[in-house]
Amino acid sequence: MNPHLVVFTPSGKRGTFATGTSLLDAARTLGVDIDSVCGGRGICGRCQITLSEGEFPKFGIESKAEHLIPFTEPEKRYHERRGLKEGRRLSCHCKLGGSVVIDVPPESQVHRQVVRKAATSRTLELDPIVHLYYVEVAEMDMYRPNSDLRRLKIALREQWQLTNLQADAHLLTVLQKTLREGNCKVTIAIHDNK
Repeated sequence: MNPHLVVFTPSGKRGTFATGTSLLDAARTLGVDIDSVCGGRGICGRCQITLSEGEFPKFGIESKAEHLIPFTEPEKRYHERRGLKEGRRLSCHCKLGGSVVIDVPPESQVHRQVVRKAATSRTLELDPIVHLYYVEVAEMDMYRPNSDLRRLKIALREQWQLTNLQADAHLLTVLQKTLREGNCKVTIAIHDNK
C-alpha cells in the first residue's frame, strides 16, 4: 500500500498515510483542528470535511473524489437523519485511497475564529508590576550616620510615601557607586509585590 499525501486547509498541515486511513485519524496525527465528540462513530456530525478537487501543483498532487472510498453506511445514515451539505463527508468514516486536499470548514473546527460585528471601546487600566521613582537622597552626614540603603529608604518614604521596602542583594553592591555618580540623585525601579 503506497502512502498518500493528505493536505488539510486552512491550516496547511500535511502528511503521508496508508490506504484506508480515516481522515479524522490523519487529522489527529497532524494536529489539525477537527471537532469530534462521538468518538468516530458517525453520530455527532461535527467532523465534517470537504474534498477540494483539482490539480495542486504546489503540493504535486491531483485531488479527486475517487481518491476517497465511497460513502459508508454511517455516513448514509447520518445524511438521511440530519443531512450533509453537498460535497461534505464525515472525516471519521471517510478513508484514503489516494492523495487529497481536504478543507476543514469553520463549523468543524474546535477553536473557531470569532468575528466581532461591532467594535467596542474599553478603558484599560494599566497597573505595571515595576514602577520607576526619581529621588534625591540626602548626602552623608557624620552627625547622622545612616547607610546608603537607609538614606534611600528615607528619601522614598518622604518623597513618595513608600514604606516597608526590601532591597535586592544586587542593589547593595551598586548603590554606593550609583549615589556618588548621580550626586545623590537617582531613578530607581521598585517591584510591586502584589
